[in-house]
Amino acid sequence: MKQGKIFVISGPSGVGKGTIVEVLLKNSALNFYWAKSYTTRPPRESDQSENHYIFIDEEKFHELEKNGEIIESNFFCGSWYGSSKFEIDRALQNGKNILKEVEVNGGMNYKKLYPDTVLIFIKADLTEIKNRLIKRGQNNEEEIETRLATAQRELQYEKEYDYSIINPEGHPEKAIEEVGKIIKT
Repeated sequence: MKQGKIFVISGPSGVGKGTIVEVLLKNSALNFYWAKSYTTRPPRESDQSENHYIFIDEEKFHELEKNGEIIESNFFCGSWYGSSKFEIDRALQNGKNILKEVEVNGGMNYKKLYPDTVLIFIKADLTEIKNRLIKRGQNNEEEIETRLATAQRELQYEKEYDYSIINPEGHPEKAIEEVGKIIKT
């Protein structure tokens, strides 16, 4: 059986990574397995339908991390996030491709642990990112400012990624098509 491949999507909050990932995961020809991430943040209303996370408390998170069961971890806006090594390894061995949406340091960790990982950076202008975050309505003003400051730092990682894609406002289908082409090749 052919081993699967890992594709990592990263970029600042508000650039539309989630939209791109959601569409790609529905394409059965790409043979994707969505490997859930652990998080210590409280569930949002949208989490009931998206089902992208395993919600655990901080003590359990650090226990898993200490035991090497988390590939990458990130503390973002007051909560921990991390990928399950067991779930990733099992899916790859079963010939499934993995599509992960992680922050830039996490992308670097994937590349370190799994050198064949394909890193795809999604970007947009900072003003556009701010407008998207406001329009999304999930964060207060302070959280938006924190996300924008983080976005400025994350944009510096673009050169470390294998590919960089602009997700134009109102036309996610363009970015989805570009990322899909990368994955197919």
